[in-house]
Amino acid sequence: MSRPTRLATQAQTRARLLAAAHEIFRHDGYAAASVIRIADAAGYSKGALYSNFDSKEAIFLAVLDAQGQQGLDPLLAAIEGAAGTPAIVELLVAWADERSRSGGWALTILEHARLAGPGATSLVQQQDIVRGHWRQLGRQLRARLPLGSVDDETLGALLHEIAYAPALTFMPHPTAGAMMRLVLEGLLARA
Repeated sequence: MSRPTRLATQAQTRARLLAAAHEIFRHDGYAAASVIRIADAAGYSKGALYSNFDSKEAIFLAVLDAQGQQGLDPLLAAIEGAAGTPAIVELLVAWADERSRSGGWALTILEHARLAGPGATSLVQQQDIVRGHWRQLGRQLRARLPLGSVDDETLGALLHEIAYAPALTFMPHPTAGAMMRLVLEGLLARA
């Protein structure tokens, strides 16, 4: 049996650090997370974390991008393969309901933005990541649905805001899916 290559070992270390960071950020928030807690939870030293990420902000941004993309990729693929408008609407309703149960992650994202402050490099990077996810969703939907002249980023932002709205994590009604259906039906009727 051969030993893993250096690149494979680094990738495994990075993946374990990202998984640990996601759980800590999601459960405890941005401010309460520390690089020492993240490294310990992943089974590594603080030095191992810093050899993979420059800072707490860097690992947070990597988690934000990875988690957003992991939630978005299956949805984009399902939209691409959906049979038509009603099927796409149902996919988005289910996605919104599932995302709204993601707990405090949306609050952690807001907490980072508040703590970073206006103009901070990490806030600009956070905005770029989030806007990229919005544009991907908007672009995919505009290619499949008659939604009029709304631009990709605005459409994606609207639907992400419904799906990830912090209030929906603790409110039983209305559900994120019900709000998603209402908005999509309105957009489709207007187009």
